[in-house]
Amino acid sequence: MRLATTTVDFYRYCATPAEAVRAYEGTGFTHLDYSFYKANYPGSPFMGEDWMREVTDAAKQAEKLGFDFVQAHAPGNDIFNGEKEAVIKGNLRAIEACAYLGVDRIVLHSGRSARFRGEKDMQAYREAVRDFYAALYPSMEKYNVMVLAENYIPAGDDTSSFYRGSDLNELLDVCDHPLMGVCWDVGHGNLIHPDQYEDIVGLGERLKAVHIQDNFGEHDDHICPLMGTLDIDGVMRGLLDNGFIERNGVFTFEADNLISHAGAWPNARHETGARLAAEPGLEVKRAAVRLMYEVGKDILTKYGLFEG
Repeated sequence: MRLATTTVDFYRYCATPAEAVRAYEGTGFTHLDYSFYKANYPGSPFMGEDWMREVTDAAKQAEKLGFDFVQAHAPGNDIFNGEKEAVIKGNLRAIEACAYLGVDRIVLHSGRSARFRGEKDMQAYREAVRDFYAALYPSMEKYNVMVLAENYIPAGDDTSSFYRGSDLNELLDVCDHPLMGVCWDVGHGNLIHPDQYEDIVGLGERLKAVHIQDNFGEHDDHICPLMGTLDIDGVMRGLLDNGFIERNGVFTFEADNLISHAGAWPNARHETGARLAAEPGLEVKRAAVRLMYEVGKDILTKYGLFEG
């Protein structure tokens, strides 16, 4: 399997995606997940007239360093709790950018709202999400880019979401589009049910991508595997028995909080004195990313799957 990570790792250190790509030099990672997660905000270059500039600059930097992009993450705005037109516009641009980057799949959060209350409203929720995705279908078809729905986690009063593999299968049944698939986030899964084997296997060929991260079963920490309570062996067995490794073969980290600033979500540190409240130094962060690469390499090597 190819070992990848998200460009979010360095976004707090870098002014542009191209700078973030350059920061991976010497970390071991050469396969990257291009994140548009923070791109859709007022004043963002990505939402302006020259919106492709960031993407083309990042692509040139990757080519110069011998890197490639293997998947992407769509803007993180919520269709139910934001400006609908801006959210759709940002996602349409991200899909087109994927085609330019040579990426054929993008992970997209489905959104959630307090007006959907658990199981009794799930059908209405699935249909509302389907209608959101349907606005993206023409672009998906034009550029041949898959949109992957991600399993999510409960938050406050927003009780409706897709937590289990069966939830995502039901969503894709409603969507009924050949370019729809699933990204399974194992950190999110660890918050719902420690044994994710059945969820992963049950997704079958709909499983098109993974997010590999860890936590202690309480918060969405986004730390490195082997640092929390994630049953990584169960995950690996599930990926093997699902057939995902033969079909896809990309093991993508989303462990961007392995080392972080004092106010990082979801766990803030006390800031008495504030000298260490800011982001750790860039070289410290690069060392953490190098460690993450070695952890991923060790996991895949022990299963006879490491390809670099």
